[in-house]
Amino acid sequence: MSIKAVIFDLDGTIIDSEYYFVKRTLKFAEDHHFNMSHEDAVSLVGLSYHDYLKNLSKVLNHDFMEIKKLFDKYKEIHPVPYGELINTDAYDLIKYLKNSSYRLALATSTYRNMLDVKLSSIGLIDFFEVEISGDMFEKAKPDPQIYIECVKRLALKPEECIAIEDSEVGIKSAHDAGLYVIARKNEHFDTNQSLADIIVDDLRKTIELFKEGEQN
Repeated sequence: MSIKAVIFDLDGTIIDSEYYFVKRTLKFAEDHHFNMSHEDAVSLVGLSYHDYLKNLSKVLNHDFMEIKKLFDKYKEIHPVPYGELINTDAYDLIKYLKNSSYRLALATSTYRNMLDVKLSSIGLIDFFEVEISGDMFEKAKPDPQIYIECVKRLALKPEECIAIEDSEVGIKSAHDAGLYVIARKNEHFDTNQSLADIIVDDLRKTIELFKEGEQN
C-alpha cells in the first residue's frame, strides 16, 4: 500500500528544542538551589508539559504545584528562541513533501496554546493539514492514542502513514499505533531509537526514499 501522509513530531524533530530544554531545566534547578543531574534532566525529554512538570517535581523532590508555579514564571522570563532552533534538514523535507503529493500532519506533545507560537516562529504555520496537540488526551506519548487519532482524522490507515520522530517515547507511540517510523538521530543524547524502522542523521536523506515510493 502506498504512503499517503507523513506525520511529524515537533520538538527534537523539527525544532532542536530538547537540548535547549535540558540546559534550561538544569539552569532552573541551579537558580532555585535544587540538586539535579544531567541524566535526570535528559529523562524529561519528549514528555508533555504536564508530565514534564510532574516528573520534574519528583526528581527535585518538591511539591508539584510549587514547581509548576516557579517554572511557569521562569519560562516567561526565559522564552525559547524557537526561530533559531529549527532543524534545516526537517524544514527542507517538509517543503519537499508539501510540494509533492503527500499530506502532512503534526502529532506533538506541545500544548495547543504554544503550538501556533512555535510554528509561526519557524515559518510553518499553515503547512499541516491535521495538528494534534498533547493537551487533547489524558495519556501522552508513549501512549499511541495521539497517533491513532491523527490517522483517524486523516481518514487513512496506519500503514498509509509514516511517522517522523526522535525521542524514545515518540517512537514507541508511533510504532504501537502501527505506523512505519523514521527516527532522526539525536546528536545530543544517547536516545534509544531501536523501535524505529530506519534511523537517519539528516532527514534530507529520506527524500530519495519518498521519490522511490512515488514511482511504485
